[in-house]
Amino acid sequence: MSKVTHLQLLDLAGYSLENDSLKSNSHSAFYTRVETDSRKVNGSSVFFALPGVASNGWDYLDAVVSLGCKLAVVPSYLALQRDDIELISVESPTALLVMCLQRYFGHMPEHIVAVTGTNGKSSICYYVAQLAESMGFNSGLVGTFGVGPLQQLKEAKQTTPDVLSLQRILMSMSSSGVNFVAFEASSHALDQGRIDGVPFQTAVFSNLSRDHLDYHGDMMSYATAKQRLFAFNGLANAVICLDDDYASFMASVVTTSTCCYYSEQNTAADFYVKQLTLGPEGSEFILCHPEGETSVFLPLLGRFNILNALAALASLWHEVNDKHILIKALSLLRGAPGRMDKLQHEGSPLVVVDYAHTPDALQVALCALKEHSKGRLICVFGCGGDRDRGKRPLMMQAALENADYVWLTSDNPRTESIEQIFSDVLLNTCVDENFRFEPDRRNAIQQAILSADQHDVVLIAGKGHENYQEIQGIKHHFDDREEALRALERYVN
Repeated sequence: MSKVTHLQLLDLAGYSLENDSLKSNSHSAFYTRVETDSRKVNGSSVFFALPGVASNGWDYLDAVVSLGCKLAVVPSYLALQRDDIELISVESPTALLVMCLQRYFGHMPEHIVAVTGTNGKSSICYYVAQLAESMGFNSGLVGTFGVGPLQQLKEAKQTTPDVLSLQRILMSMSSSGVNFVAFEASSHALDQGRIDGVPFQTAVFSNLSRDHLDYHGDMMSYATAKQRLFAFNGLANAVICLDDDYASFMASVVTTSTCCYYSEQNTAADFYVKQLTLGPEGSEFILCHPEGETSVFLPLLGRFNILNALAALASLWHEVNDKHILIKALSLLRGAPGRMDKLQHEGSPLVVVDYAHTPDALQVALCALKEHSKGRLICVFGCGGDRDRGKRPLMMQAALENADYVWLTSDNPRTESIEQIFSDVLLNTCVDENFRFEPDRRNAIQQAILSADQHDVVLIAGKGHENYQEIQGIKHHFDDREEALRALERYVN
């Protein structure tokens, strides 16, 4: 059983152990658990009181004492003193927690890639893991599509877990043989220090557009949170999309000499493409890379997936010797769950399920599908409740400007009224006969598909891989793929 003693913690925290004032009865005790959740402690736990968003760990010292906890680590700036629990005061309890975990409780995978950006994080991570497997690594994921080894993913409760959970997940994967991990670094996690102490070698930036301003307040604060990823100590490689307006902002804090850029067609990048041909099954192009040029077939829809694949390729470039095999593995990539996910029966329209839930993502998805459509482009979308209200009319604008017909429906209303959401979506918007409002998402999907011609493309946007719809705090089973397949069965029969 892994264990840590009071003296070992004091040593890690930089205390002088010769100081008699540090001696106490607990020095001989050992602890088999570390916790940041006050509800999970017991007499064998060290409680790390970390700062939080709604509340702070040190607000719950009374609670942890009542559960038998005898030792807590708290920030030194609080100058706390208590008689019912021993306190170790340090500048950063998070830093001490990470040191303790990695010294006494486990090891990290050898190769870790962190990916940030508004759109594309999940797909890039999924492609990184696949390419790593192709190159002989045992790969894993931490993000939207799940947690764990690539072939044994478990449901993820949030994009980036809390600092303790993330450390434990990575150590667990390492102990099971995973040696290459790609994880999503959300702006919330970066702002809240949830990835502090993770020894990732490569950081990837995809793009930045409006999202999460209900949390960050403005775009500069949002961008600054993302930028923190590229200022981490120990970063060996930075991979940045040259096509994004924030590319130079992210690169401005990079200190590693290995900073490479990818682009769709900008020849100033290290990785870009030329002679691009888009077809119903994917794309063909000449890949330009640091060692020359190579013909590639990529079995994915959309120009943005070319960028996602290039980001994944660049993130492994310095990790492998045989670049030819790495490039060849691009032709084996599987589409990410709920990302430009193709559904079609013979004689039916092409239906695509995609997670696009921001104005930029919706515009990109629609523009990508225009190049694959011989008929009309039909869009079904909604906006989530209890989230950034300012992006709702922008979503409608993106749909109306890029689709031939628009179905506005519900997404995850959560605790907000559907009427309020729709009112925001339609703010200052003029709609015409190419628009239909159907609040029931199941009906909207069915009617959109049944009313389409076999040469049309129907995009069902917003939920992607999600298999639920959240209404008034309750998650009801709902899967866009399942609903689309039911409608397609009716269409051909």
